[in-house]
Amino acid sequence: MDTVAEGDGGSSATLESPDTSTTGREPTTDVVYQTLSNQRRRSVLRALLVTEQLTVRELTAYVAARECDVPVPSLEYKQRKRVYTSLVQTHLPALSKNGVVDYDKSRGTVARTDATATFAPYLGDRPVESDAPGTDWSKRYLALAGAFAVVVALGWLGVPPLGSMPGFVYGGLFAGTLAVTAGVHLRTERRTGETDPEMERPRDWAFWRRDG
Repeated sequence: MDTVAEGDGGSSATLESPDTSTTGREPTTDVVYQTLSNQRRRSVLRALLVTEQLTVRELTAYVAARECDVPVPSLEYKQRKRVYTSLVQTHLPALSKNGVVDYDKSRGTVARTDATATFAPYLGDRPVESDAPGTDWSKRYLALAGAFAVVVALGWLGVPPLGSMPGFVYGGLFAGTLAVTAGVHLRTERRTGETDPEMERPRDWAFWRRDG
């Protein structure tokens, strides 16, 4: 049975040695299960599915920021060090041995391999379509448009007090509501862009390279 290391996101057991008859092919079922059983290994795969190659330092910043749920500049030395030690001593060598990633210890780089992409279907706990920034906001704008239509219809039917309101009041009401909504939307996007450790390239990786 795999042992679970505290604070390591799951099983930290060494992965099985690759079968020479399957080298260059898709990972075995055991390798897939053991790879995905650990949060840090999953984070490594997510990072490499976004960009082809990273330094160990960049990868450490990415994984630590995800685990601590903070932007890279807010990471403490101990948080980085804990993740770095775990990656270079356990996870990267194990992943590299099984062909899941290409870990060059001398250069301090980690690169995607042909096998890396096979894990993409298993990392769907954050669907791109349903959780993409703007998805919820598009629904909110549609709801807002529907509300405007209802107000106009009630005014056209003469329902008080809407029936007695002049056109410029309607215009001001709609413009003000739309401006406030757009302002909240913009503020939310900026806040997400500054703190989300799962942002996509190019904005996120410029962020990691600068502060990682």
